Amino acid sequence: MFFDGYNIRSSLVASRAKHDEMLQFAATHGVKPWVETFELSEKGIAEAVEKMKGNKLRYRAVLVAKDA
Repeated sequence: MFFDGYNIRSSLVASRAKHDEMLQFAATHGVKPWVETFELSEKGIAEAVEKMKGNKLRYRAVLVAKDA
């Protein structure tokens, strides 16, 4: 998919059973994701892309809609 020059992709990396096993392990051991959030706006997207291009983005980056 292409949106205004951005390319969005996804893929399945393991079977459903393997995902269930990993999620159970995470729940049992209190493993939680490291998430960095960016505002879902031109400014937020630009900030996220800049961090990515500067190799400063780590783990998971999530675009979050502004509060109404």
